[in-house]
Amino acid sequence: MKKKGVLKIVSQKRAWYERLLAAVFFSLAVYVIFMFYKNVSLAYSEKYYINSFKTLAGLIFLVGMGLKFSATLNHHFDFNLMRYRAYWSAGFFGFGKWEYIRTLKRVTTFLNPRGECEVTIWDIKNNRYKIASFNKINDAVTYGRNLAEKLEITFLERE
Repeated sequence: MKKKGVLKIVSQKRAWYERLLAAVFFSLAVYVIFMFYKNVSLAYSEKYYINSFKTLAGLIFLVGMGLKFSATLNHHFDFNLMRYRAYWSAGFFGFGKWEYIRTLKRVTTFLNPRGECEVTIWDIKNNRYKIASFNKINDAVTYGRNLAEKLEITFLERE
């Protein structure tokens, strides 16, 4: 397999009910903004600022809950330029910073303290890139083997 372009590894996909909840929270945030500016006139008074801060607190909560139910983490590997980024996205908004990597060495799986089995990629300088975590060990091993096969690197199974 030729290593060309950007390999996108999707760590988590949101269920339909989580996306629906996120849409409800974001819609409520827009509604609160609309109702605030519709019902409160601009004035430089203490009452106006108190209402503004209360509304802002509610908006922070609503947008935070919307982000909680819609945020996903993807991993992008660009093999032409040998770089990597963890890409956080919520809807069509996203951010991530490219970091240069050395040659990839291996894919491993291991148990973390929470009892989940993590799949990681290591480069030759022993920098690790956490890709995914699974509740079942067999799922992590299968995913790690397939990933190592696609990247044409070795897979080290946990003991």
